Amino acid sequence: MFLIIMLILVGFFGYRFTALSAAKSNTFVSNSSVLIEEWDTGSSSLFLFKDDKEETYRIALSEKLGFLYRSRASTYVPYSDDDIKTMGGMSYRTGNEEFTLLVIESNVNEVAYIEAGRELEREKQKINQGERISFLFPYNKQIDHLNALALNEDGEELYYYGYPENKNHIDLNEDLRWHKIEQSNSK
Repeated sequence: MFLIIMLILVGFFGYRFTALSAAKSNTFVSNSSVLIEEWDTGSSSLFLFKDDKEETYRIALSEKLGFLYRSRASTYVPYSDDDIKTMGGMSYRTGNEEFTLLVIESNVNEVAYIEAGRELEREKQKINQGERISFLFPYNKQIDHLNALALNEDGEELYYYGYPENKNHIDLNEDLRWHKIEQSNSK
């Protein structure tokens, strides 16, 4: 009887036996969501879901606590028809772990590389048109402060990720995206 009560309480408080089941039980991950990628950070797991019904991508974080997992954090990005799409991002810090995840898809043939990271710890990844790549950094940094750039084969900067330059009013939700770099105004 005690075991049954414990299992009910564990389930009631959001604890699950696997990281994926915890992520799927996250309040914001709907039943129509489909898992498309996952990452392990050591003591946590990250899951990228796609939801065609809500037209969003959602990252859910599952934290390990003993032999159980729970998911209390998630982020989402709405679908867009941008040339380069951010499919998800999360920066997170706990007492013993920190990370930043950035997931990108390019629909531009000219874009050959995506580069992102802190000033002295930049990472550069090859990307093809229609391909999804991800950066998982071992530090906590807001994704708009990663200075992400999309480069062509010759290393020329084509797009930057962030807020638009020279704009008086910025919508924090709508304007954080990939912006084309005008040739006369390279960043």
